[in-house]
Amino acid sequence: MSSTCGTSEATTPSKEALPVITVNGVAISEKDLANELQYHPNENFNVVVQQAGQALVIRQLLIDEAKKQGIDTANDEEAMQKLVEQNISYDAPNDEICQRYFNSNKEKFMTMPLMEVDHILLAAAKDDIEGRDAASNNAKVIISQLQQETSNDEPSSFAALAKEYSACPSKESGGNLGQLSKGQTVPEFERQLMPLPTGLSDKAIESRYGFHVVNINRKIEGKQLDYDMVSDKVRGYLINSASHLAIQAYIQSLVEQATVEGVEIKFSDENIHI
Repeated sequence: MSSTCGTSEATTPSKEALPVITVNGVAISEKDLANELQYHPNENFNVVVQQAGQALVIRQLLIDEAKKQGIDTANDEEAMQKLVEQNISYDAPNDEICQRYFNSNKEKFMTMPLMEVDHILLAAAKDDIEGRDAASNNAKVIISQLQQETSNDEPSSFAALAKEYSACPSKESGGNLGQLSKGQTVPEFERQLMPLPTGLSDKAIESRYGFHVVNINRKIEGKQLDYDMVSDKVRGYLINSASHLAIQAYIQSLVEQATVEGVEIKFSDENIHI
């Protein structure tokens, strides 16, 4: 769905009691923790606190270690960066490794599919159960009408129905969303849209905004790219991956040597940021 039909929403956690988090006996201030929450949006407040607390613990461990190693810079960010640069190492991938990765992951190196899409949005709020049931039923009625027109070789009334029923501004152009590629719509809409063949979908697509009657006017499938065209991208990805693993291992070693209370440290690429 185009941005004119709505945008993704960031969830701001509600004000709840925050845990006391300490690193080697020194408490992270509640003010710092409260401020960090905004950078970890999630519907589950406990997850927000876990991610925010972990980020602050890792940051503090790196700053403390930089001081121990006598790294003197203008600010904490530079100190952490320099610490990591001086204490991690990894082997850069050679051509053979890059080629092997490409051969095993060719699906990651394709041009994006391109689709020309019309839709009719039957709007309903996420928490409006009755409204969503009504929107779903209305979508089924519209799809049935359009299918009947096709079977009778009648002109399609899609544009007229869009103008009458759609809650998206695209209704003024017959429901036309133009050409869509990956990343241009909300995830749940895109996930259901991309596999569809051309023509009218026999089922409505459900999204956070309601139910969408969808017609695919044209679809250009993604094409496989040759290795020579993406070799730099492959090498960059593998270098970045190796770097993240090395940083994670280094931070984990700092955690194992420290006493951390109030939050559990869980490692993943998403929570390692230097």
